[in-house]
Formats: sequence, structure tokens, C-alpha cells
Amino acid sequence: MRSNNFFSVLWHLLLVLLLTSNCQYAFAQQRRIMGKVRNTDNVPLSKVSVLIRGTNIGTLTNEKGEYEITIPQEGVLIFSSIGYVSQEIATEGKQTINVTLALESKNIDEVVVTGYSQIDRQHVASSVAQLDMDKTKTRPIHKMEEAFSGTLPGVMMMRSSNLPGEVPGIVNIRGISTLKDAAPLVIVDGMEQSMTDLDPNQIKSITVLKDAASASLYGSRGANGVIIIETERGYTGQFKVDVNTWTAFDRPIKLPEFVDAVRYMRLHNATREHQGQTPLFSEEDIRKAESGETPSVNWLDEVIQRNAYSYNTNANISGGGGVGTFNLMLGHNKENGLNDVEGTQKFSARFNTNINIADRFVLLADFYAHRLQVNRLMANDDGHGLYQLAWRMNPTQQIYYDSDLPDHYILHNNINPIASIEKGGIKNYMHDRSTINLRPRYNINNNLSVEGNVSYMINKSANKYKRSTFKFFDGDGAPSTIWSNSVGAEQGVSQSQLTARALINYTRGIRQDKDKLYFLLGSEVMSHVYTDYREINKASFFGKLNYSFDNRYILEATGRYDGSSKFAPGHKWGFFPSVALAWNVHNEAFMEEVKSSGVLTNLKFRASWGKIGNENVDPYLWQEIVNNWGWTMRVPNPLFTWEKQRQWNFGVDIAALQDRLSFTAEVYNKYSYDLIYDNFPVPPLTGSYYLESAVNIGEVENKGWEISAKWSDKIGNVEYSIGGMLYDNTNKIMKAGYTEADTLVFKGNPDKVWYKGISLDNYYGFQTDGYFQSQAEIDATSAKFPNTLPGDIKYVDQNGDGIINDADRVNLGDPYPHLNYSLSLDLKYKRWDFSFLGQGVGKRKVRLVGQEAFPVLMDGSSNSLGAPRTYYDDNSWSPENPNSRFPRLWLGNTTNAYLSDLWMSNGAYFRVKMLQIGYTFPMVGKAIKNVRLYFNAQDAFTFTKYEGLEPEIGWDGSTRNRGNGGYPRMATYSLGLRATIL
Repeated sequence: MRSNNFFSVLWHLLLVLLLTSNCQYAFAQQRRIMGKVRNTDNVPLSKVSVLIRGTNIGTLTNEKGEYEITIPQEGVLIFSSIGYVSQEIATEGKQTINVTLALESKNIDEVVVTGYSQIDRQHVASSVAQLDMDKTKTRPIHKMEEAFSGTLPGVMMMRSSNLPGEVPGIVNIRGISTLKDAAPLVIVDGMEQSMTDLDPNQIKSITVLKDAASASLYGSRGANGVIIIETERGYTGQFKVDVNTWTAFDRPIKLPEFVDAVRYMRLHNATREHQGQTPLFSEEDIRKAESGETPSVNWLDEVIQRNAYSYNTNANISGGGGVGTFNLMLGHNKENGLNDVEGTQKFSARFNTNINIADRFVLLADFYAHRLQVNRLMANDDGHGLYQLAWRMNPTQQIYYDSDLPDHYILHNNINPIASIEKGGIKNYMHDRSTINLRPRYNINNNLSVEGNVSYMINKSANKYKRSTFKFFDGDGAPSTIWSNSVGAEQGVSQSQLTARALINYTRGIRQDKDKLYFLLGSEVMSHVYTDYREINKASFFGKLNYSFDNRYILEATGRYDGSSKFAPGHKWGFFPSVALAWNVHNEAFMEEVKSSGVLTNLKFRASWGKIGNENVDPYLWQEIVNNWGWTMRVPNPLFTWEKQRQWNFGVDIAALQDRLSFTAEVYNKYSYDLIYDNFPVPPLTGSYYLESAVNIGEVENKGWEISAKWSDKIGNVEYSIGGMLYDNTNKIMKAGYTEADTLVFKGNPDKVWYKGISLDNYYGFQTDGYFQSQAEIDATSAKFPNTLPGDIKYVDQNGDGIINDADRVNLGDPYPHLNYSLSLDLKYKRWDFSFLGQGVGKRKVRLVGQEAFPVLMDGSSNSLGAPRTYYDDNSWSPENPNSRFPRLWLGNTTNAYLSDLWMSNGAYFRVKMLQIGYTFPMVGKAIKNVRLYFNAQDAFTFTKYEGLEPEIGWDGSTRNRGNGGYPRMATYSLGLRATIL
């Protein structure tokens, strides 16, 4: 009740303020002002909005660009029109006001959002990049992470999944430098949020802060880079409806081709004979398969029941008057999977409004609600299990018994993927997010403003599941197994986030605007509360100074003091400073002639250094954990503290040849230390068999370079631009433990070993020297594993002790993509437009693993499930093919599956990320404008020598959910329409 009363009082107070503000004009002496509005070509502009700031009093220009308005007192007139830069002009002492409006620049980076303020692009000294939202809004994007693939230098997103409802991949900025969450911090309209479910049509700009000088303003959370998102807002006097809708269908890029039933039987028998075992299939079995009497079953084809399709509709309804502006953004997205059950549906509503409470007092009030519904099969709860089951079947196994009984499924070790779809039950998830974001700002004068920010976000989730009882019968019609009834519902852990921030912003031109000063001072507190009784609290104090001297020399200095409840007492606070310098060489006197000629219009050198932190870990890690029996499970660490990072960056920006050519190059170094490892094994000194602790251990260096260039020009009626980028990052461990001589073997992953000089997530395994070709060669070799057979891998005995063991494992390289590049082409001819985006990796090692690599599923027990890929069988060892790519076929236990250089494959590729063609109708009737129809093909073509199915996969070094089946990678084809209704 108290909260309701509070909001009621607040609402009435706002109404009183608004009415009072407007009534002041009604009783003042009125007078008329008139004038004309033209564009820069001196052409009159009609339907230009002319409004008195702080009121709803206004008018529009006529066909001759003329206007006349009666004002109740002196004030400020706002002139605005779609596609033009708005102007504000004071009326004091004026009876005629003529205005020239300039076209709104398509170059979004003239003003950059670098933190809690905006800075002119020419005054930025740090490394900042911006995404082209015009192109992003016309792509069939379900998750915003997709927009970062091949679009910004130094920003990598390897898409590894097309599963509806799943995050496609992690956005990575300049390499991995932590053992914990490496995702960047995302700020949406000043709020820390996830960008996964944001609709690109609701976004105005996306800015990426890549170096420490730009990201250190977010101190504790900026070590992995920062992505700042500003959503669309309304414009004064402009009522319009922007509509964007598209429909798409997906097609698998590449599916595994397994051997058929006849080939499987022969290979299975030959393998068993080679291993000294009795063949399983008789000649009669093989004959039936050859004649078709026993059908060959492609289980993957059977579980893919339909083509996946999706559609998206978004509408932005915006406008405004003297009392403020608004933008109501509504979105609906539906994505269907490869069977009749699976898919997602998303609804979103965002309402952004600016309320002019007084002449210098404005309130930005934003509201957002989002619901995501995800439908899954119970047998496919994670979205991949169904396909893993299909991969584990072999083509001799039938779906149904040959009988008259309905749904007479055959269970193979209690597995039948088709029965799982139709009788295995369904599970429905629901994820809700709601936010309220209030940002009052008072402009003390034209230079100084005070701003507050109070935001609240709550995330909720729930699921329900249902499976009806189903009885299976054996081949004789007798009951065999029952999948019992299962019905239930679960409430997920809810999270609330409350943020309060206070800011002082000061911007001023100095020395007749030759210099410009930007100053920011602020404080912030944040609280995360979970319904499972976890709580995280943060507090920060920060400041930033940006000074441009004569528009030639630029200084940026930032300092942030952060505290986090995640760390031990006495170690909760960290200080994160940075400094950046820039030199606009083109504004020097000696460059005047070159600049005026247009040969070189921009030349800027940038250098920065900074220190930032990382606290992306779970709370309470430093504390002791005791189980129900009183045993200590986690040893407390009273020294547990921040993960830290030092960075330096050097860059150069060039614009030349009448701005047709733009070029940027950067080099950087990121040195991370006190890395957080929360599963560090501890010797069982207390008697417990299982002990671990959270520690700060190890040091990692990332260094790299980035180059990007773009050429834009016009030939006749054809406008075009060609762009490209190339970048690389090298990752190296400088200290694995507490000393440079330490080696760290990670708990639960014996293939992950750290020592100085190698990369994070390195491949650590055996070198190979071909295959054993005969039993005589095996007998003559001492360095081998027991039970070795001809066709098995011959491993290199690194230390020459005659034994193959862990001491012979070496560094085999890293899994990270190198020499990353992209190419883009944009063409425009009259009303036609065409866009191309290609993205690739020039150098990469990818480990082949699971059934994607091996002839059977290595499940740790039978090691005999599934069937070989035809590619493996065509290239496997046999006496007739001794120099094969792969070792012999096998069943059961084997040493061939150990991590070795033999299972390294060339992961370089080039992929056409986008092909788009569109046509624009300038007007349809009197009220519909800029109607654009477009066709888009995404991930349609891939060129690679990779031996697995999909080269564009993550690089976390693990094999989880990889190699043994998963939701197929898709190419997407869409048809869309955009229009503006006035």
C-alpha cells in the first residue's frame, strides 16, 4: 500500500508541475513570430515541426516552408523534421526567425556514447567502435549476439548453435583473459542487462569500448570489454510508426552422413574379427539389408520432421510535443524448430518517454517488459539430447516392429528417438523480465547538468512438464516397458537488480570554443537479490576528464573506486585508473594545405593505458562451506580479491581522398593477473575426501593488432562502399601458479594443463608418428600401450623411457581463431540496394572429437554405439590403406581416442554471413513512406577444409555438447518489409 501511495503522489505531483508549467504561458503577454525553414540547398521544407520547448504549443510549416506561431512569453523554439538535424533557437528580441536545417548525418559515430555521457568523435582518445544499426535491423536476428559476427575489428562471435531459444555464442572482445565468465559487460540505457533478447529494431546505437581507457569507467566489470546500447526514443513533433517484419526459413548447412545398414554390418564384423572377436551379423542379415527386406534407417532424417521457420514483427510508435516525447516499441518473434513441438515465442514491449517538467528539468522514464516462451521435448530438454540419441543409433535398428499394433515402437536399450518425440512428453519454459528506468536531469545552465538514475529489473522463470503413461510391447506383443506418467511444475530462482546513480556532467567550450572540456563525476550503488537467499552488493565512485586543446591535443583521464561484496573483508575495494592521449595531426597548421586539398582530411594518433578489474564470479567463494555431516568442503580464503588487468593501446585513424577512404589500425596488450580459480584442489588435511578453495592464481597476456579500411564513392547513379578488416590476438600464460615454474592441472579436465608459455585452453596431448602397420612392428616397439593392434596410433616417446604415459604429453597448440577477417560490399542504384558480408578465419586448430571424429560413441563403457561417418570409413586404416588419415575402426576400449595431434583439423574457413538485396518505394499513398522490400540470405555459403561438420564453433577448450550430436547449424533465408507511416 505504501508503494502505491508513493506512486500516486508522484503521479499527481508530475501532473501539477506540467499544468503549472503550461499555465504560466496562458497568462503571459502573447506575440507572433514568423519565418521560413529551408534545407542547405535553399529548398523550402514543408511539415517541419515548430514547437515551444517545455510546452505542447506548436505548428507546422506549409508547402513554402513558412510558419507563424503565437508565443505566450519568451522561450526557445525547436525546429525538427525527419531526416534533418533539429535546431533550438531562443525567441528573445526576435520577430522573424529563419532556419536552415542540415541533413542528419548517416555517420553515426560523430557523437559517441562512451560511458555516462556523450563525446564528440573527434575528441575521443580511446579505442571505441560502433555497430552499423541500419544493416543490423534488416537481418533475421533472433539474438543480438549474431550482429557481432564479422562486423567490428577485435570483436569476435563464433556462432555455434541455431537452437531456438539458445544463445548463439559468446561475444569476445580482444581475446580470453580469465578462467571465469569472459562475456563483456552490457549496459542498456544506463542499466546492466543481457543483450540476448533485445530486438535490434528497438536499438538506436551500439558502442563497444575495447581498451582500458574507455572501459575503466566501469572498473570492476570492464575487464572483458563493455558494450553500451542506447534504445530508440521519440522526437519532438514527429508522430510516426516504423514497421519492420520478416519471415524466414532455416536449412541445415551440413548433416553427418553415416554409413548405411549393409556397410555398417560388414564394417562391424570386420572390426570384431580384427580385434579377435566373433562377428555379430550373419550373411543372412546382410542379404536382407541388401534386398531392402531390412530397411536402412537414417535416424537423423527421421527426427527432423519439418523445415524450421520463423517470423518477426516490430512496430515503433513515436512522437512528441512540448511536454515531451515518447516511443512505444512492440515486438513479436516466433521461432520454430525441426519438429512439431519445439520452438520459442517472444513478446516485448518498451516504452521510452522524455517528460519536460520545466524548462531545464527533464525526466527520462523507460519501461520494458519481455516474455520468452520455450517449448522442448522432455527427451530434448537442453535442445541437443534428441539429436545425440539419433546419432547413437545405427542404421540396422528399426523404429517399429512389423505388426498391426499401433505405435509399436522398438526400444534399443530403452532408446527410441521417434518414440521420445511422440510419447516422451513435453516441457515448457517461461522467462519474464521487467524493468523500470528513471533518469531525471536538471540542466543548471547550458554547460552544467545534474543527473540521477534509479532503475529496477526483475527476472523470473518457471517451467512445467507433462508425459502421459505409455506402454511398450515386445515383438511378441507382450508388455515390456512402461514410460510412466510424469506431471509437474517448477519455479525458477528469481533475480532482482536495483541500481541508483548520481552524476554531474560539465561540458564547456573554452577560449572562444577553441578548446572543449568534458567532466564527469558520479557515484553508483547496485544490489542483486535472489530468491535462493543470495545477495550481491556493489558500490562505486568514479570520475572522468576529457580535454581537447585547440582540437589538436586530447587528454582523457578516468578513475573508479569499486567495492564488491563478493570478496573477503579487507579486499573488497579496488582502484582502477586510466589515461589516454590523442593528437589530431590534421588540425596542425603545417597540415592545412594537405587538408584543404582533400588528400588527407583526418589523421589522429591515439595512445592509452589503464587498469581494470573483473568480479564475474559467484558470491561467497571466500567463505567456508560445511556439508550436512560437518565436513569442510570449501576452505575459506581471507585473501580472496579482485582479478585485475593492465592494458595499453596504440591506434591511428586516417581519412583521405575527400573522405572516400577511411583507415584504422591498432595494437594492444592486455596483462591479467590474480586470476580467479574457484575450484582449486586442497589436500584433505581435515579428513574430508573432497576439498577445494577459491584463489587468485596465475597471469595471462593477450596481445594483438587490428586493421580496418573502407572505401566509399559514387560512379554515376551507383553509390558503393567496400570495406574489410583483419585482426589477430595471441594468448599466453605468463604464470600458471604462484611462481613461473608452476604447472597447473585443472580439476575434472586432465586435458587442460597450464604452464608458462602456452595459451589458455591449450590442447595438451600426444604427438603421433603414423600407425603400427603389423604385429611384428608392435612387438619390436617398447613404447606402446597394452593391447595395441595393427592400425592403432603410434605415439611419440618424448622422454625416451620406453613408456607412453602423461609425461609424454606436450602442447599441441591453442583452439583460438587467428587472422580473423571480414569483407563487405554495399551498392545502391536508384531505388535498388545490395549488401554483402563475408567473415572468415585464416588460421585455427580445431579438435575432432566424439562421433564426429571417432567411428563409435566413446561413452566410457561399451564404446560401440552409433555408426561411423562415411568420411571416417573412406579414410580409415586398413592393410590396403596403410597411409590413411584416421586409425582403424574399433569397438570397445581403445587408446586411439586420446588427445593427440592426429585429431587436430584445419579450422580455417570463409563464410558468406549475409547477402541482401532490396528495393525501396519512396511513397505508397499519402501516409506510407520508404517502403522497402528485401531478401536476405544468412550463412548461405561456407568454404572450408575442416573435417568436422561446423568450423564456426566456440573455443572454451572443452568437448561438452560437441562432437556427439546436437541441433544442426542452419543457413537462414528471409523476406522482409520495412515502412514508415506518417
